[in-house]
Amino acid sequence: MSADWVRPGWRLFRRPSRACHPPIGNEQGFGTMVNRHVGFVNGEWQGGLAEWVASVDPASGEELGSIALTPPEAVAGILDCAERGFAHWRHVSPAERGEILRRAAAILRRDAEAHARAIVCEQGKPLAEARLEVSVSAEMMEWSAAEGQRQYGRLIPPRDPRFHQYVQREPVGICLLIPSWNVPLMFVARKFSEALAAGCSAVLIGSKQVPSAATAVITALAEAGLPPGVANLVFGSNALLSTAFLESGRIAKLSFTGSTDVGRHLSRIAADKVVKATLELGGHAPTIIDRDVDIEATAATLTASKFRNCGQVCNSPTRIFVHADIYDRFASAFSQRAAALRLGHGLAAGTQMGPLASARQLRRIEAMSEDARARGGRVLTGGVARKGPGNFFAPTVVDQLPADAAILNDEPFGPIAALIRFDDLDTAIARANALPYGLAAYCYTRSIRTQHRVANGLRAGMIGINTPQISLPETPFGGVGQSGNGSEGGSEGVAGYLTTKYVSQFVA
Repeated sequence: MSADWVRPGWRLFRRPSRACHPPIGNEQGFGTMVNRHVGFVNGEWQGGLAEWVASVDPASGEELGSIALTPPEAVAGILDCAERGFAHWRHVSPAERGEILRRAAAILRRDAEAHARAIVCEQGKPLAEARLEVSVSAEMMEWSAAEGQRQYGRLIPPRDPRFHQYVQREPVGICLLIPSWNVPLMFVARKFSEALAAGCSAVLIGSKQVPSAATAVITALAEAGLPPGVANLVFGSNALLSTAFLESGRIAKLSFTGSTDVGRHLSRIAADKVVKATLELGGHAPTIIDRDVDIEATAATLTASKFRNCGQVCNSPTRIFVHADIYDRFASAFSQRAAALRLGHGLAAGTQMGPLASARQLRRIEAMSEDARARGGRVLTGGVARKGPGNFFAPTVVDQLPADAAILNDEPFGPIAALIRFDDLDTAIARANALPYGLAAYCYTRSIRTQHRVANGLRAGMIGINTPQISLPETPFGGVGQSGNGSEGGSEGVAGYLTTKYVSQFVA
């Protein structure tokens, strides 16, 4: 490990310039936010002679700061620190672990506005969404803190009275955490808090796109009194670092949120080392809208949920099946609402949708839109990138698509939705289940019978009936099929970081 440490705490670094904190309503001159983000290992901030890369505001293309990259050669030393952290932390009582997590949650709330604005500048979402993300992240840490105290063992009545038999739950060991960039603070907070509540130590590979999120959580944990080596943060090449950590043979649990392709690759490495894995991968959420809905209200709900975070949400509704009896009216209402959304910098008043998080994301959505046109699809609204700086793409609704259109088969992960007409509910359910993804699905109908048919018929880890709300701290979040395995959140989240030990004791 490098001996060239810098003192812990975000206050060491330069605060964001006033340009990144303009009066709300001013869309001009959002400027740069100059920050330097470094790794955090064994209770110390690590800079040293690392290679540095820039982070960029997706709304303007301007540089926000720089990030120190951890080389794969440092992995062994980082794991040594994590092993020492685990040796201590596993014996700290669940109540004390929970108290540290609750203090960290309070620290996140204390600095919530600064964190929210940093997320906006780095990731692009509107400020209201970023503020909600910080609040939910703190709630998730508090949920994990309490859930860690509810991991009970059990006594097993013996066949022979001379025996004492019991089961206890123990932390699995060192965990490798790899969050996604789209809801950056929430993913980091949930992964760290679940692992730590269970008594594990962890190394998190932070997003270079949104480095402030991981920095915020690790800073809160350190200020809350977390012992050295328990929570560690690195930035660098995800491919090189994840491979080096997993192939070391010292990782006991992998928690990954990201694309299905990357998840498959990591799961192969994890399987070779027999590493326990929770994988939250891609989705392509079908949404069935029956003929008995309130068209305007449903269109409003779908517009808000589909274009939240510029559509960069794994459980975003993407394939929208609409009953033929209301198809034209719904298509018109939905498209008009999508077209009316106001694009802009996330710090500007009135912004309803920000930019895509990267130029790469913009190219993906442009290609998907062009594919729809090339295959004879009809663009009801949008379908074009906004001229000027930033990764802005107009909210897009397409229909009349052939079955082989890219958007009907590949996860869009952007502000584009496909409408599909149906006459028969069973056919709609079958088409919804035709893809290998199974993360989230939705249904809108007044019919209780239809609600049950859809809930029982759709193959997904989470289903929302007449609501897009399927993610809370106390509920499990996870998918089936190519959308991953295992769950985060709920009682399942912390439990995923524990192993079961059975003890048979002869006492006579």
